[in-house]
Amino acid sequence: MRKRFSPRVVFFTAWIALSLMSIAWAFASPLGSGPDEPAHLIKAASVVRGELVGPQGDTGNIVDVPAAVAWTATQDCYRFDLNQDAGCAPALEGSGSETVTTETSAGYNNPVYYAVVGWPTLLLTGEAGLYGVRIVSAIISSAMLACAFLLVAGWRRRSVPAVGLLIALTPMVIYVNGVVNPSAFEISGSLAVFAAMLSIVLHPSLELLAGRLTILVVTAALAMGARTVSPLWVALAIALPLLLLGWRGVVQLLRQRAVIVSATALAVLAVAAVAWNPISTRLATDARTTSTGGFEVFPDVGSSPLFGFMKMITLSVTNGNDMIGNFGWMDTPVPDTTVVAWTVLLGAIVLAAVYLLRRRYAIFGIALALGFFLVPPLIQAAFITTGGYIWQGRYGLPTLTMMAFGLAAVLACAIPRRVENTGTSVGGTRVVGVIAAAFIYAQSYAFASALHRFTVGSATAWKQMITQPAWSPPGGAVLSLGAFGLGAVLLAVIVVSLHLSKNPFDQDEKEGHREDLTPRAV
Repeated sequence: MRKRFSPRVVFFTAWIALSLMSIAWAFASPLGSGPDEPAHLIKAASVVRGELVGPQGDTGNIVDVPAAVAWTATQDCYRFDLNQDAGCAPALEGSGSETVTTETSAGYNNPVYYAVVGWPTLLLTGEAGLYGVRIVSAIISSAMLACAFLLVAGWRRRSVPAVGLLIALTPMVIYVNGVVNPSAFEISGSLAVFAAMLSIVLHPSLELLAGRLTILVVTAALAMGARTVSPLWVALAIALPLLLLGWRGVVQLLRQRAVIVSATALAVLAVAAVAWNPISTRLATDARTTSTGGFEVFPDVGSSPLFGFMKMITLSVTNGNDMIGNFGWMDTPVPDTTVVAWTVLLGAIVLAAVYLLRRRYAIFGIALALGFFLVPPLIQAAFITTGGYIWQGRYGLPTLTMMAFGLAAVLACAIPRRVENTGTSVGGTRVVGVIAAAFIYAQSYAFASALHRFTVGSATAWKQMITQPAWSPPGGAVLSLGAFGLGAVLLAVIVVSLHLSKNPFDQDEKEGHREDLTPRAV
């Protein structure tokens, strides 16, 4: 007999597991080693001190921050050299609490993310405040991802969607949560919004509607305030699941009072986020027109939109690998085995979708695939003439996570009941167990490889990471490795448990009724 598994237990366990993995990254990554992290740390520290933008300088916006925050910009001696450890970086002198004037290239960014995560610099001095910002970002981002597991735990057919969530969480998703970068809120929040919408559409429940909408609105607010393009990802996360309903279902859904209130709140939040974009895009204009040479001018400025689109298409494999994992300043790629493992898992989901999905499920799957393959090139095409080629692999992670999880969600509905029942047998459990084991191995190997690079350099013997590290994370390498491994195992156990457990909301299984899984509105 299958035991019940409380969705609340799922949420808190997933939150702990994801936080352990993300905080392990926060410790294992040298301060300032995340993509553009010094600029984001300076922006966060200035926003919580009342400077939302700051006057224009030669290389960014001029702001006043603690010296420890500005110090992170000096930690660049090991960038783009895999054989150079982080021990070469200069140490922080003094407490770092004195105020200095510096510049940040993130000055025009939307201040929401920075206001939420930057407050530890007001309470803690030196490196403690910087790690505090990372930890806050990690915990909040992990909570949004844990909401997706909470939502799936309330579904009747949740084995395949739970596995889909596991596959959606590439090493890069967890890594970004552990450094200071607004992409963390964008990726985690978009996935949570998407999971909430799929819950409303595929598994309607008036009793659960208010809670699902609350998750949707809160995570959407955090995600839309992350980056310039973030409102687009949230819009896709809300709109794509509606393809499963049709017009009648959408109209029926919009008649619900809770939906009307939530839609109004989302509209206000979207207007606020989009209203900031004209300010944000000034950075690209200044970069193009400045004569000081201080700003970075991205390549291919002035090229045609068609050139930008085709360049993105030709770099699909590179961007795909970066979405699986390329840490630091995109100078620390994951091992090839991790790339192979995720490529196989993602490919299996896509092939299963091609074989099984029909009618609205197929339309939904095609829309997800088009969103993944075409929307990023279209964005780059629209930007390249005035701003140049700016795309980095992680920017497309919202589309990848939605595609992996979305296909798994509708595959669960498309699989015949007799096959699903067979899936809970020993054979099905073995498949889920193998995927969970692959997740643990590929994630942990990617983490250990990056930590090895930062502590002693990639060319040095692995054992010296423990015995003779040139640079060491707080608490030592063993603590970071242990915390990450524990989190990965715990998250995999959740997925296996969801596969084996009985849904507390499912009475059909007990009564022997056939479940109608046709998408319908609440």
